[in-house]
Amino acid sequence: MMRDFPGLAITRLASGLPMGGDLEFADELTLGRALTGRRRM
Repeated sequence: MMRDFPGLAITRLASGLPMGGDLEFADELTLGRALTGRRRM
């Protein structure tokens, strides 16, 4: 399946958001840092 999308990168969020945490309760700064600091898997 990954061969169908050669430019696809699988990433995970950086620290700051707990697993299963509700994004509605994350403040803008924490959410922004988690997205900009994501890491390739």
